[in-house]
Amino acid sequence: MSNDESMDPMRLWREWFVKSEKSWSDALTEMMGDERFSDGMGRYVHEALHSHRMFGESMGQYLANLNIPSRGDILDMSDRLAQIEDTLGSIQVELRSQRALLTTLAAGTKSESKPKRPARTRKPQADAS
Repeated sequence: MSNDESMDPMRLWREWFVKSEKSWSDALTEMMGDERFSDGMGRYVHEALHSHRMFGESMGQYLANLNIPSRGDILDMSDRLAQIEDTLGSIQVELRSQRALLTTLAAGTKSESKPKRPARTRKPQADAS
């Protein structure tokens, strides 16, 4: 029985994996702890960002020469369109409220087609004061 447990391939693989992971982790931690590594990585990131910016600018000029909108142009247009949609939404809300007000006023004038006037009698109107 103990012989079967010692030859279990999954257990052997798991042990190898854990030991391998620990050794890689220790080696990389030691390497990243060095000042030279952080300086080199900082320079690499700075150069990568500069390359990315230069590529973006040159691609923008290329697209402008071909009269094709760039990503920035599309994003600007999207922002403007969102502002227009917001403005139209507020105009719709205002129109609905004005329409409801007009409907209410029109319904009130239909039921009272003539303005109320005092009753015409021979008696003088009583003084309200």
